[in-house]
Amino acid sequence: MSLLTARDIHKSFLFKGELSKVLRGINLELKKDDFISIVGSSGCGKSTLLELLSGISLPDSGDILYDDQVITGQTGILGYMPQEDLLFPWLKTIDNILLPIRVQGKDIRVHRQKVLELLPIFGLEAFADYLPWQLSGGLRQRVALARTYMTGSKVLLLDEPLANLDAITRNTLQDWLADIVRKLGLAVILVTHDIDEAIKLSTRIEVMKEGVFLADFAVPDHIDEHEQKLFKESIRALI
Repeated sequence: MSLLTARDIHKSFLFKGELSKVLRGINLELKKDDFISIVGSSGCGKSTLLELLSGISLPDSGDILYDDQVITGQTGILGYMPQEDLLFPWLKTIDNILLPIRVQGKDIRVHRQKVLELLPIFGLEAFADYLPWQLSGGLRQRVALARTYMTGSKVLLLDEPLANLDAITRNTLQDWLADIVRKLGLAVILVTHDIDEAIKLSTRIEVMKEGVFLADFAVPDHIDEHEQKLFKESIRALI
């Protein structure tokens, strides 16, 4: 059974007075414990798809379903994390993480305790009272992911969350992200330009070009260096 389904999604934008097709009949199914990476060149429609799934914008046609309920155009249901962390500079770590709870009008006191229990899982127990400017880029992304998790959704939509980090920090956070997803039982759709990152993290990779999915690849649980090279070449040839 699918947690999240996109059915025949089309999307166009007005560009220089003409409609430009961005997505052309996209179909996607995300099941429990799936980690799907969408790879493709810039401008192929990857981020647009995440925005549609999150409800930030509406498709021209097609439906988006979560737990078999139509959620097309509804925000706040799925956990969406854009590339920039978008932390409020005047709020401490714990208060940035609690933002979805405030937006949903829930009891802050009850959920503050839940956040305190989550901080060690996210590696933030020593940083609860820090302001964003006091945190490294990697720690800021951890805060942003914890905030996204507090939406209460079992689905995370991640738009290149590690793209702006240095290589060492990025590699460390890839391992950490895989561990967090496993511990918390989450399903993920990740948009990335990095094929190595997609192979490392994913159960499945969808290759997008010019607004359509060209192919999908199931990622083996164990893949040696030679297999990874061939896998990468096959994906790159499509992009």
